[in-house]
Amino acid sequence: MPSSARRLLPPFALCMVVVLVLLPGEARVQWGEVALALLLLAGAGLGLAAAANGRERRGTTLASMFALLAAIALLRNGVGANAGFGPLIFLPVMWAALERRRTELLAVLVGIAGVYFLPMLITGPPQYPSSGWRGGTLMLVTSAAVGFAVIALVEHLRAERDRSAAILAAMSEGFALTRDGEIIQVNPALCAITGFPEADLLGARAPFPFWPTESHEANTALLRKIVGAGGGSFDIELVRADGKRFPAMISAIATDLGDGSRCFLNTVRDITELRAHEDRQRQHAEQLATITDVIREIGHCDPLDARPTICRTALALAEGAHAVSLWEIGLDGGLATTATRPETTAPYRVGLDQSDHGAHVVMATGQPLFVADARTSPHCDRRIIELLGAASVLFHPISDAQGVRGALAISWPQARTEIAEGEILLIGVLAGEAALAMQRADLLGRLDELTRTDELTGLPNRRAWDELLVHELAVAERHDKPLSVAMLDLDFFKRYNDKHGHLAGDRLLRAAAAAWQATLRATDVLARWGGEEFALLLPGCDGQGAAILINRLRGMLPDGVTFSAGVATSDGTTPPRTLIDAADQALYQAKADGRDRVVVG
Repeated sequence: MPSSARRLLPPFALCMVVVLVLLPGEARVQWGEVALALLLLAGAGLGLAAAANGRERRGTTLASMFALLAAIALLRNGVGANAGFGPLIFLPVMWAALERRRTELLAVLVGIAGVYFLPMLITGPPQYPSSGWRGGTLMLVTSAAVGFAVIALVEHLRAERDRSAAILAAMSEGFALTRDGEIIQVNPALCAITGFPEADLLGARAPFPFWPTESHEANTALLRKIVGAGGGSFDIELVRADGKRFPAMISAIATDLGDGSRCFLNTVRDITELRAHEDRQRQHAEQLATITDVIREIGHCDPLDARPTICRTALALAEGAHAVSLWEIGLDGGLATTATRPETTAPYRVGLDQSDHGAHVVMATGQPLFVADARTSPHCDRRIIELLGAASVLFHPISDAQGVRGALAISWPQARTEIAEGEILLIGVLAGEAALAMQRADLLGRLDELTRTDELTGLPNRRAWDELLVHELAVAERHDKPLSVAMLDLDFFKRYNDKHGHLAGDRLLRAAAAAWQATLRATDVLARWGGEEFALLLPGCDGQGAAILINRLRGMLPDGVTFSAGVATSDGTTPPRTLIDAADQALYQAKADGRDRVVVG
């Protein structure tokens, strides 16, 4: 039976019981009319119960109310007009008023007039004395006043309820009103957030349906704490009807409903997006910190170590990656690795004809290329992939304002379906910094080369030769090999300059450097010491061998120009300065002995 019918039937049943109890026992009671009245009263109660449930038509409602009025009239006639059953007339009045049915209320008022006035008109005294007009009029006026006042009150209450319901329905946050730990009201947003229908939430007590099973004990303790504190806000994990978990923020505010119960207004926010936003912000902050680290690491590294540093940093940035290589274009147009991690004994090389290789592709397009399946892709070299054991590879260009300088190849041992946007961002920042670092390293390398090279002859200058001498002396000592140093000086160079001019003198120096460089061994180092003097480093040569090798250089100079030479050989412990001084003394001796000769010191 519907709840509205269940609420309405008890009052009618109570009225019937009270009527039976209050029936007088005198013989003058007309029991037939009383029985009929009770039957009409029962039928009217069932009809009005159906009306309260909204399943009847208006005609049935009116018939039920007139049946109720007829039952009251029969009781008054069967027991007596003064028997005290008149107040029953308020039953249909209150029903019509509470249901806000003005038409039915007017019909009831007409019926009340009939119940009170028709018997006085038709039957009259003594059963219905003329004094009944006064009571009937008062009952009619009172019923009208009460009925319409109740309608106004009910409409006001329903308007307030509808307003509250509209406010709750418009709320994007979930709302639940609890009384003594029981949910007594919810809004549609809470049902949408949790996925539970209103019927499952109303009347629920802890543990509530949206609590995860394993959290019942902890949440119950939290609930007691909040109730004890008189309210508060807290974060909690809830579960939807489909089993999905989500983070929520709940604010509980104590309220008074006026019935002495412990009530709380609870707002529930799904903070999944908030948590996701916070995660994104945290990741963004981490990315900025990482970018700062990358800029510091690459920007402040030793230019000579720039390329290995780029590979080390890329390997650290790419989570799970196990190898990184830096590719650059060689003089032949092909590609070669200039740095790798882990380090390799020899560079990898890819010919110009292998245009499908990922490094060639990104250097041509300037765009990153991700290869999910490296073993079957034409963009990956089979030999390198098998050697590295790579499953997926990312090729990323390294470019600056002048164009693409190279490419990074980052490989993972486990297959990946994609590269996250954040990873691409960080590797892109690294690539940008790498381009600057490589440019700086190349510029400093060229600058260093210029500081170690004689501008006129292209030979190593005195500074470079000094460094090479220290290195070669250490090698000779370690391997117990001889090492000779020779100082060569063009004879009568000032006279040649005065006769042919300084430009001719410069051409003579260049010609001597080119001719001698072409004749010497690959391991020998010829440097311009200064003016018309040259220094020669001869690894693996003793004094006699050095003299034979130097004598091969004679007759190579234009215009019959000759040179004198002094040789000194290290005994394995001779300091560099001492060795040079000894060669110089031998050169002076050659000059003193008539020039155009070699003296071994």
